[in-house]
Amino acid sequence: MADATTLTGTARRGVATVRAHAAAIVAAPAFPLHAGVGAGVLVIVAVVFAGPVSGPSGLLFVAAALAMAALVLGSPTAAMLVLLVASFTRLAVEVPALPSEPMVFALLALMIVAGVAVFRGTMRFRIGAIEAAMALYLLWNLVSTVWPHDLPPVEPGTGAVVPVLRFIMTGTLMPFLAFVVARVAFRTERTIRPVLFLITVLAAYSAAVSIVQFTGPTALVWPHYILESRTWEGRAVGIFNQPVVNGLTMIAGFVTGMFLARERSLRPAARIAGLVVAAMCVPGIYLTHTRAVWLVFGLAVVLCAVFAAGARAGFVVTLGGAVAFIALTWTTFTSSDRAAGGIGSTSEVDDRLNAIATALWAIEQKPILGWGIARFAALNTYHHQVWAPNVDFRRGYAIASHENELGIAAELGVVGLVLWLAVLIGVIWKLLSVLRRMPVEGLAGRRLGLLALTVVGTWVVCGLTVDLRYFDFANLLVFLLVGAAIGAAESVRAEPDRAPVAVR
Repeated sequence: MADATTLTGTARRGVATVRAHAAAIVAAPAFPLHAGVGAGVLVIVAVVFAGPVSGPSGLLFVAAALAMAALVLGSPTAAMLVLLVASFTRLAVEVPALPSEPMVFALLALMIVAGVAVFRGTMRFRIGAIEAAMALYLLWNLVSTVWPHDLPPVEPGTGAVVPVLRFIMTGTLMPFLAFVVARVAFRTERTIRPVLFLITVLAAYSAAVSIVQFTGPTALVWPHYILESRTWEGRAVGIFNQPVVNGLTMIAGFVTGMFLARERSLRPAARIAGLVVAAMCVPGIYLTHTRAVWLVFGLAVVLCAVFAAGARAGFVVTLGGAVAFIALTWTTFTSSDRAAGGIGSTSEVDDRLNAIATALWAIEQKPILGWGIARFAALNTYHHQVWAPNVDFRRGYAIASHENELGIAAELGVVGLVLWLAVLIGVIWKLLSVLRRMPVEGLAGRRLGLLALTVVGTWVVCGLTVDLRYFDFANLLVFLLVGAAIGAAESVRAEPDRAPVAVR
């Protein structure tokens, strides 16, 4: 009997052990499967690049690789970071073997990974008033694409056809998707930390290239088209070949670096690196020689000097240094020599005034439906208007809109403008309403909210001088940070024990 009892107990323990091992195997990642899928991705990529495989076959191969990569990664946060890097390097990295540029496939990968996460039940999207406004605005863009219009979507100066769907993808779909995903995926310090570090790294690269562009050695400047730019000669254009986007990137990096330098949870090396990057961004921003960038940088510094609790000192010092520099170089600063940093040139102002006059005339002519998505350049060619008799008619001729909201109203009518303003005001209002709910300390705390508010504020002000829909990286970065800040604040409400204990 004792032997039988012992045998029965041993058998029970054996069964329990087998069950435990089986549960562990089921719960653990299927390493052989993932290794095989990863190897499959590498093989497909090798075939596409070494072939190259173009056309429908290449597209099929890439789609299969993206599906396999989604199984391997399974992380919307990782896919979002990949998309951010792909957008940053869009102009510099060209892959002729691919049917489209890497950024497009990174966007598809994010959509696949997010869809897999929803199917698995690991992520659930929030559908509120902001998301509804985004969906309606996107739908109105698509309606404008198929609606008959008087003018074609072309660049009259070159005759090139504007890829309308791609214009909608980079200016509308991609940033909206970033907001929706970030709001549910970037809610904790663990997920937000890589975003802030990546912003700092990208800003450091932009600052370094901007400085070396003017100080040398120029052999270190990559990509080389930075040195060959004729449209923005004498300005730090960065990897984007555009001074405004380059400046916005460094402003975001400056604020992020200053906040990282004051974050006590980070190691000293990381805090020092953040301070170094912030210091590098200051001369890089100046070398853009772009008045809009200087203006929004000043606004960002003032905003953070007033509201950045526990981190005001660095912004106050920066503000004082900027004021002293302007005072010492006042004659040059107010001159019309843009290459030397002067702000007195009026030619760009006349460009914008004539473009505004054209937009206002266009809105009056077609107030409801507008002239059609991506048609402002054609409109500004065949129906170019002059602001005043003392402004040269040739200024601003055939250029894209240089005011974001007026450009939207001219192309999409009042309906499109109202939907866009609903999105813009909605995200800003939501961000302001949750800001004080966030913890005082921590990378997912109130400084993240202030960073998002600063970045969206500088982006909106720059929209008074440029059409933001062309700036895929800037749009993506802004909506990613705003979505992450709102998501982090909402996670505090869901977990009351994480609520702020003090208001500074």
